This record gives sequence, structure tokens and C-alpha cells, in this order.
Amino acid sequence: MADDLAALRRTERHLRGEAGRADYLVDLSNVVRDTALGGSTPRSLDRLRQVLRALRELTGDREVTVHAIADESLLNPRYDHEFPDPAQAPLLREWRDRGLIAALGTADPDLLDHAQVFGTPVISSDLFKGHRGAHPWIQGDREHFLGPERSGGRVRLATRDMRHFADQVVSREGERDALRARNLLDFRGRPRSDVLERSWHCPRPACHPGPAIRGGKVVCRSHGTLLTDAGPRRPRVQLKILVDGVCRAWENVTEHEGREFVLGRGNLGRIEQCHLTEHRLLTISRHHLLIVPRRGVLEVLDTSRARSRVRTLRPGGEPGPWKALPHRTGDIAGGTSRPRWRAFGPDDEIELVAGVVLRRSGQRWPGERPEGVRARPSRRPGDGGGLTRTG
Repeated sequence: MADDLAALRRTERHLRGEAGRADYLVDLSNVVRDTALGGSTPRSLDRLRQVLRALRELTGDREVTVHAIADESLLNPRYDHEFPDPAQAPLLREWRDRGLIAALGTADPDLLDHAQVFGTPVISSDLFKGHRGAHPWIQGDREHFLGPERSGGRVRLATRDMRHFADQVVSREGERDALRARNLLDFRGRPRSDVLERSWHCPRPACHPGPAIRGGKVVCRSHGTLLTDAGPRRPRVQLKILVDGVCRAWENVTEHEGREFVLGRGNLGRIEQCHLTEHRLLTISRHHLLIVPRRGVLEVLDTSRARSRVRTLRPGGEPGPWKALPHRTGDIAGGTSRPRWRAFGPDDEIELVAGVVLRRSGQRWPGERPEGVRARPSRRPGDGGGLTRTG
């Protein structure tokens, strides 16, 4: 055991506490918990030592340096028994206290931010599916990620193909990451429906609480205050508004059977002008789309002057051809005959105007939002005033 600890101490020369001073980034929790790298215990610092040896062999640099980031849970004394040697967990905490490694509540965001800012390769087996909305550069990347794998009794590092994942998968995995951070996954890794299927009230004024579990109690994620159960929560569908391929806003539609929702310029008004210029914003009608949940399906109708269009993304993300959305002019409240509608499915995207696209999120439990889709207005100006302007 003393020899093993001495070998781990020799790895300290490779550790750098600042990301900008390191040659590589290490997803430390991922490496330490990866039983495929050898050893029978749930956690082991020996796996980090083997990864560093593999990195020296790959680069030919005996003094190669890494910035290792761990989730704080990796250092929790509650799990010290999961290490093969009782000295390993205290050593890990010593490294943190000496500034040799970083420990954060959730390591992934900082790990990927550093990779993007510095262009430093990341050593991890994680596919980071849930982070691709914030880091679209990961999609299809074949340069910035190295995966450790055991071959012939030794750990080796290989360049990874991060592949492309559909928008629905990215949204769903991002939601799982968020629920995990709020302790809203059960011991099987499933969402806590007993909490998520309820509405919650925060005592703080104007707070639309996102519930979290702390100390076995349901509290407000933002304020830490105890939440009051406000009854069953209606299912929601989250819509993502993308500008030039990047999600800039969200809207939640409550699945209230037959209720009409209007989406238009006002829903995009909070997007910063550096992302959506006023000129382009004004090409979007105030009453642009009419959205109605019917029998578990979202149906949509174009009520704009811009003439929106829709297409379906095939498996693998390859888009199909654009088609015109069914269109209706006149009073938004409708007439005596029901117009033709178009189903808005999980794999569809609607282009409001050039470069502004609406998609359905893959999230199953979208959080409360103070700025929901606006309910149907009482009337539409007869002269078209306040609708689309181009100047």
C-alpha cells in the first residue's frame, strides 16, 4: 500500500491547478469511477495514474501536464470506503486543498468551457450529450477528446469521434443532468415523478420555483426555501427558439386540450439585439403561429404574413425538404369552419423567418417559466396594424 501511495504522489508533478497552464484536461470523476480501466472497486486513483502513464506514452512527453476537474461528490468522505486504499480519498482531498486539482458541484460545464476557450483536449469517456446545446462544437468533433480504454492489460488513449446526436437527445440528456444536480433522480436514475408531477409554490414573491431536494425536503432551487405543494401539474411541452442555429429562448406550452396559444414577435422580444436585430424581429408577426394541443399532439397553423415553412429532420439529423405551413388569414379567433392544421412533431422544425427556427424540446419535465406562451388575444386588428413590418 505504501508503494502504491508513493506512486500516486509521483503523479503530482503532472497536475496543474490552472486550466490555462495545462496541456490536457481530465474529467477526473469519470476516470476514477471507470471500472473498465481496471480494478474492482467503484473508485480508484490508480486509474488516474494509468491514464497519465498512457498520456506520457501517447505524447512522448515525460513532463506532460493536466488540469483535472472533479465533481465534489467524488471527494465526499461518505464514499471513502469505495476506494481500494484508505489513503487514496484523503490524498484526493489534499490535492484539492493544495490547488492541484479543482472540485466543483458539477465538473462538466467548467471542463467544457476550458476546452472551448483554450482549445485543450479533454480526457473522458463521457459523450457530454446534455451539454451540446451550450457547446454545439462537440457535435461531430474528432479532435478534442481522448478516451481511455484498456487493451492488453494496459490503459491506452484514443482519439474519439463524438458523433452527432439529434436535438431531442441533447435536450433530454441536458434535462437529466439538471435533474441529477437537483437530486431529482431516484436510486435507479429515473426522474422523481412524485415531485415533478406536482406544482410548487415558493414563499418569495414573483418566484416561479424549480424544485430541488435537499436534506430530504423539497426546496426552491434559487432560494433554498421550503416549497408548498400546489397540486397536480399539467404536462408541458417546451418549444425552443433558435436564431442562426443557437437556442436563444424557450416557451412552455401547457397541454390543455384544445386551448389555443399564439406565438409571435412578443415571445422573441427578450432575445438580445446582438443575437436578433430589430429589423429581423419586426419581420415576425405579432400573431405568427397558432398552436393547439389535441389528443396528445401539437397542431400548428401559420397566421403570419411572412409565410412560415416546416420540415422534418430524418434520423441522424439530415433535414427533409421545406414545405409551406397551412396558412390562415383574418381573425385569429377563427370562423365557423375549422381550417387545415399541421401536426408539429418531435422531429419537425418550423422556420418563422430566415434564420429563426422553432423546435420542440426533448425535455419531459420543463421547468416553470415566468414568460410562458401568451394566451389567445381577444381580437386581431382588422386593418392588420401591429402585424409584420419590414422597416
